[in-house]
Amino acid sequence: MSNNFRKPQRGTDPQKPRQTPRQKPQQKAAAFRGAQAARARRRRVLLGLGAVAAAMAIGVGVGTQLTGRTAEADETLASGSERPPAVPANTSGKDGVVVPYGDKNAKGTLTVYADMRCPYCAAVEKQLGAAVDELVADGTIKVEYRMAAFLDGALGGKGSHTALAALGAAANESPRKFYEYQHVLYANQPPEDEDSFASTAKLVDPAKKVPGLNSAAFNKAVKEKTYLPWAQRTGDRFHEYGVSGTPTFVVDGKQMTVLDDEGRPVSTKAFVEEVRNAIKGYHPARD
Repeated sequence: MSNNFRKPQRGTDPQKPRQTPRQKPQQKAAAFRGAQAARARRRRVLLGLGAVAAAMAIGVGVGTQLTGRTAEADETLASGSERPPAVPANTSGKDGVVVPYGDKNAKGTLTVYADMRCPYCAAVEKQLGAAVDELVADGTIKVEYRMAAFLDGALGGKGSHTALAALGAAANESPRKFYEYQHVLYANQPPEDEDSFASTAKLVDPAKKVPGLNSAAFNKAVKEKTYLPWAQRTGDRFHEYGVSGTPTFVVDGKQMTVLDDEGRPVSTKAFVEEVRNAIKGYHPARD
């Protein structure tokens, strides 16, 4: 699996930004932002040439992607090879890599692909999180979270994996606590060139804002990184989904538009309308 920083781009092959071996975190962050701006400019040109159909065909998301492991995650997996890794309760799929939330009988399914260090994921969450919550509450959709952890390789550090392991501890408590905790973590997301999510103390403290989550069992699981092997497997599985970027939102097989051409979150109204239109058999006038 490659550790190259890839910029997902609709209708074209991902490209690698040039980096030198001595590049500092601040320079990586600047390159990261510059790459996104360049991607947006190229994408507008491609759209003008009729690349919309190609983008729909390949289903590539807007955001960032990179494959990579952390040394700590690899060591944890190796040391735990004699026994199965802990899998959080309330998860589904092989190895429990999917975290579901909402009524299983909801009209449609929203699949969310995200990395906890992705700034675009945080921006979308802040803009559209309340709308997703309402759509779940009224039974329009249920959500399946398929998390990534590739930004540790792009930006350096361990924060994506460690934050995902903490989310596993929250999922073990309840789907609702997972859902609320990821909101809180996005609200406290560090800048790209910082890796404060690698600190379990930085992950335990925000949990106090989620009712009932700041328990002894949760804190122990976070501090001891109980679900780090699960986080690694979950992050690795992301590369099998055919999704090349985060954030990517898919409703019943149809990719939603969550960022505009400038990398800004779309309006809540536009998002909700697109979600409802994507659900097979959804008729607002009758349902």
